[in-house]
Amino acid sequence: MAFVRSRPVSIFLRLLLIAALTLVLVPVSPPQGPAETTPPAPQGPAEPTPSAPTGDVTVLHVFLAAGQSNMSGRGLPAGGAYDPADPRIFQFGAKIRTFRPATVPLDMHDVATGISPATTFAREYLKTQPPNVGVLIIPAAHGATAFTTAQDKLSWSVGVAVDPEFDLPALAVAQTLQGMAAAKAAGYSVDLKGVLWHQGESNSAISMAAYAAKLDELIAFFRSRLLSPKLPFVVGGLAPEGIAATPGAANIDRAHRETPSRVAYTGFAKSMAGGVNPGERIHFSRVGIEFLGKSYLSAYRQALRNTAASPRSSPAPRVTVSAKQLKVTGPPGTLCA
Repeated sequence: MAFVRSRPVSIFLRLLLIAALTLVLVPVSPPQGPAETTPPAPQGPAEPTPSAPTGDVTVLHVFLAAGQSNMSGRGLPAGGAYDPADPRIFQFGAKIRTFRPATVPLDMHDVATGISPATTFAREYLKTQPPNVGVLIIPAAHGATAFTTAQDKLSWSVGVAVDPEFDLPALAVAQTLQGMAAAKAAGYSVDLKGVLWHQGESNSAISMAAYAAKLDELIAFFRSRLLSPKLPFVVGGLAPEGIAATPGAANIDRAHRETPSRVAYTGFAKSMAGGVNPGERIHFSRVGIEFLGKSYLSAYRQALRNTAASPRSSPAPRVTVSAKQLKVTGPPGTLCA
């Protein structure tokens, strides 16, 4: 009986002995501070990643919009509820050199104050295109500019300006090439489709022949520098009110209308009477601009078919464009005063 009663005590003593041996034989780790982490390897600045095409648009048809104030955009009313953003229309601005959605007004070479026929043309044009096609506008117009021999002013005359910042044809070409490159970098396929031109109010003092020669020379320059010998070129008509009120404007109007008979792959876009801003004779209102948008589309189709013109102007001059002329100096979009 004594053996039986002492058995629990023996078991208890054995357990105490095992616990003691465990404490002696197992090393106790010293206290540790907070766990250390390996700092990440230093990295350089992230490489900019071009935005991928959004929505269904994968192809952009490119149109250069050049000339003076009416192409720049003076049509009123404009903006806000009149002109909601269109996800299929883009721009590469003259002042802010980025590829981005088009705005109303467009980012022209001057400060546009209203809607441009380039915008209304783009809207009409896209009605005829599949959903994967968008339009990239290159807004390069500047109000009150002309074909001129002055070397110290903005000029559309080819090869006249000594200072590259005044050379509007070369600046427009550089902007077009940069815009197409930016769209490609963003993942789009691009296709240069044409030039939309509206100008002439500032040249009413020169003869029809002189204006026609300057215009034809400009068309040849754009085609040569943009490597597109059959690039469609559409000429927009002046406001009838301005033609009637301005001596010499009828000569410019005639030169415009006869362009398709002088130069292949060109068209003439008619304007409407009564489509000017209230109290004006030159600048088209929104109504006049919307009419022009449809008229430009019809004239563009005319230009595509116009293969039988018999040019009477001299061959395109051999004009060189220096690297300085193609380079944008200063902050992005800095072109001229």
